[in-house]
Amino acid sequence: MPNVEIAKLPMARKTNNRSRQTAWVLSVALTLLSSCKDEQKPVADPLDDPWVDAIETGSDEPIASPPAEPVDSGDRAQALALAEVGSPPEAQPTEGVPTDPAMPAPAPASASASASASASASGGTAASSTAEAPKPGSPAQPTADTQPTADTPAGEDPAQAPPPAPVVEPTPTPSPAPAKPASPAPITSADFHGSFRYVGGSSQRADFDTALEATVNALNGAIRGLARKRLAATNPVEGTVNIVVAGDKVTTTFESGFNASCVIDGGTAKSTDIEGGKLQVRLRWKNGKLIQHMEGRGGARTIVYVLSADRKKLTVHHKITSDRLPVPLTYRFSYSRN
Repeated sequence: MPNVEIAKLPMARKTNNRSRQTAWVLSVALTLLSSCKDEQKPVADPLDDPWVDAIETGSDEPIASPPAEPVDSGDRAQALALAEVGSPPEAQPTEGVPTDPAMPAPAPASASASASASASASGGTAASSTAEAPKPGSPAQPTADTQPTADTPAGEDPAQAPPPAPVVEPTPTPSPAPAKPASPAPITSADFHGSFRYVGGSSQRADFDTALEATVNALNGAIRGLARKRLAATNPVEGTVNIVVAGDKVTTTFESGFNASCVIDGGTAKSTDIEGGKLQVRLRWKNGKLIQHMEGRGGARTIVYVLSADRKKLTVHHKITSDRLPVPLTYRFSYSRN
């Protein structure tokens, strides 16, 4: 018995060593798995992309009417000249009050009339004869050169005529401040309902080509041609966009045939791309913008729909991302409501 027990001791020691090794391997494996799990970060929601938040709403607002222009300086000068012509009244002579003490007071009109009548009654002998010479010391009679003019009152020396009254410039009436337009009501999802046609013209087509080249040039030279062709085929310039809003459900249809129906802030809906590939589509409403995100084979697309303040212009922003694209493809197209 003792020999048997002694013979079994090496086998017991080997079993214990194997158990310890197995436990050690398991502990190391669990440690590595836990460390790898801690290093993994949660995947960010594509709908919370900072690119989406950077897109401004109402950026394509219509130009407001310019304020009323102030009166031109030439018009103001003309108005002042007209005021100067009509404003200063002509000086009227003061009856019976001479301003120069050397000049005699003019005879009243009634006295002159009586004297004329008496002279006519007596035969006018004194008037028809030679004029009586002025007596020494009497004031000299005015001659043609000293006759009062229309601007000089009778009995007033022209040399001592008062200066004309100063012209008072009229104070221009300030133009009233233009009335501020009423702020438009906040945009709602129902405002996106309607049909829109492309109005971006050749300038936005050129911008798309520039963005496409920036994305393609970041790829390896061997696949640039193929990538350019594929990206151009899957991102056509859509001539029309139709949006149907029924409550919280929104259906978007593009000219290329792509369409998707989603509930705002709801679950994922199924759709197909223009090549027939399967897509998972979601829709969110955020700060006046409709945000549509779809994922398919080999990549994802985020579309942001933005309306102008007058609800007449729609801007559609696109962002194409993929593990194979170091630089995402971003562009925008503008549409006008039909």
